Amino acid sequence: MKRDAANIVLRFLAAIAVGGAGGAIFAAIGAPLPWVLGSMAACAVASIAGLPIAASGATRRPMAAVIGLVLGSSFHPGLIALAREWWLPLLLLPPFLALAGLLCVLWFRRVAGFDPATAYFAGMPGGIAEMVVMGGERGADERTIGLIHGARIFLVVFLLPFVIRHFHAAAAIAAAPVTSISPWPSPALFVWGGISLTVGLVLGRALRLPAWHLMGPLAISAALHMTGVTDFRVPGWLLAAAQIGLGATIGCRFAGLDLRAFVRLLALAAGSTLILMVLTFVVAILLGRAAGFDIALLALAYSPGGLAEMSMVALSLSLEPGIVVVTHLARVAIVLLFAPLAFRSEKPS
Repeated sequence: MKRDAANIVLRFLAAIAVGGAGGAIFAAIGAPLPWVLGSMAACAVASIAGLPIAASGATRRPMAAVIGLVLGSSFHPGLIALAREWWLPLLLLPPFLALAGLLCVLWFRRVAGFDPATAYFAGMPGGIAEMVVMGGERGADERTIGLIHGARIFLVVFLLPFVIRHFHAAAAIAAAPVTSISPWPSPALFVWGGISLTVGLVLGRALRLPAWHLMGPLAISAALHMTGVTDFRVPGWLLAAAQIGLGATIGCRFAGLDLRAFVRLLALAAGSTLILMVLTFVVAILLGRAAGFDIALLALAYSPGGLAEMSMVALSLSLEPGIVVVTHLARVAIVLLFAPLAFRSEKPS
């Protein structure tokens, strides 16, 4: 048992080393969100090559907790007024998700040839863990669902920052907004950051929040910042380390795949991702021009990536991450509530 635990730790440290090297290369070439994208790409290549690296959900949790702190610290008292102006995008979110899900399910049924349950939960724009569990309970292929969603997030996180740059003039100016990071730890970080982590993790687990290790610290940190209790910031080096861990976790999901299987999986995921991205930008452009919303912010809020990943992209592009968090939380809640109910009417063909 101890040997297995030590092996897991060593493989994770190897993944962090590979991810850190990839992040450094991406930072050197000026890529957006370099520590996530570089780590993700390097670990994906290393995983497919069979190198002894690994990053499980358990090893991801400390990284997610730090990211939760960072995202929570980006909230501010003015966000409440901004969220009130966001009612139209939130109102249009359910029909958008229904159309997106329908198109992706059809893609996986007609083109990929998946069975009904696997196609359905692979096509739902929800979180990986939730879709894998729901699909497995209904006889779907859990590994396929997990890999498809992992590949979707990989593609979205990798491509979206480059696309967003064409819609937002300020997008290329920073690796993260200066209001969300600081060069060195402050006393407030140790006190209020420690409270946010401790209370957030305990409450998140007790309340069984989705992605509780991320959402718990995020919620407490956001509440403290929105009420003006504190204004602590997370050091840039700690944020970079958390981003490397996040990217490594995504990249290591492709372990065990040979190149041919990876290419096929990536092609199928690319098809559904293209559907989602086109639909996202069509809605973002139309709604942005009709109602005066920032097109880049709309695209991130409606994008088919994960909550943590898309919020980090918002941070890296100096956009409002609080709005992205709120919209993606609504997306997760809608999918978790209605996806299982809608599947009950599905008949295997």
